[in-house]
Amino acid sequence: MQINDIHIGGGFATLKNDKKTIYEVMTMVQKEKPDLLVVLGDSTFCVPAVGFNGGGTLNNKSTAKTVMKMFDKLGVYYTVTFGNHDTEAFDFTNRQKLGEVYASGYSKYCIFQSDFDEYGVTNQCVLLKNTDGKIRKALMLIDSNDYIDTSLSATINGQYDTINDLQVNWAADTIKSLSKSNGEDVKSLYFFHIPTGEFEAAYQDLKANDFKDTETTQLINGFWDEPILYGGRSNTEIDPVDQDSLFETLGPDGLNTMEAIFCGHDHVNNAVVVYKGVTLSYGYSLDNIAYTGINRYGLQRGAVLITVKPDGTWSEEHKNAYKDYGVSTNKFVTVDTESYLYENPAP
Repeated sequence: MQINDIHIGGGFATLKNDKKTIYEVMTMVQKEKPDLLVVLGDSTFCVPAVGFNGGGTLNNKSTAKTVMKMFDKLGVYYTVTFGNHDTEAFDFTNRQKLGEVYASGYSKYCIFQSDFDEYGVTNQCVLLKNTDGKIRKALMLIDSNDYIDTSLSATINGQYDTINDLQVNWAADTIKSLSKSNGEDVKSLYFFHIPTGEFEAAYQDLKANDFKDTETTQLINGFWDEPILYGGRSNTEIDPVDQDSLFETLGPDGLNTMEAIFCGHDHVNNAVVVYKGVTLSYGYSLDNIAYTGINRYGLQRGAVLITVKPDGTWSEEHKNAYKDYGVSTNKFVTVDTESYLYENPAP
């Protein structure tokens, strides 16, 4: 089960909306009872209240512990990747130290451990094996990093970093080693917070064809309701697909072991496409504070259920928090489950 962008503010100003988010998460997980919960970044949103919709606390370590206590209360095994908001320029705890908290054993059910920390913190490989020991899928969790530097201006202007070549090399070496020991190619699903430039390229390809399928891109379901805030977006001199080398290295023109990418970050985008044979999938967000008014809209919010079968085939399903999991639409504020947050989703 994938959830992302739960954005717990952790301060007095967000207390009511934080309670709403915790209630929504707990309801969905209790109903679904997943084997593994993958939390794709922005679990916390510890920013000043004025002008940022934050709770007023900068103690992201304490707020992260609140998130961990929630999952322990549910008794669900989980792991995390970090997003751009888990560690802000003005937060008390930096990325490395926060990763150490998740890996410390503080949470009984957290299986996070950093497999590669020369760049990024939450790079991990989780293996799904059959009872005969054969690897049927590698879940590659990548730290998509946060901003191009630690300046406040980079944060405010959304100058997002990219997945570094060192991380790409680690992922490629990991898959090569696993494939060799497995006696066959190990296919992989990738999970991270900030979408790569391929998400933008796929969207533009469909848009140019009036959102009808092209030779390169097929729309499976969902839509886009805001611009794609992909990694490296602020560097307009580089084409979106050239911002990083992950897709080129692991995708169809490289090792050809990448089957899908799952991400979050753009809270009201939920499109799923197949781009050059690889599934690119947005999750549903659960944000109740970062986007003004989003706590009153529920049509685009929930979780993604990913099922991997013993033969290695897999499927995904977007499930709505309110319509599919029975989250109350009036427990905290009246939630509209028929309208979009913004006016003109495409296609």
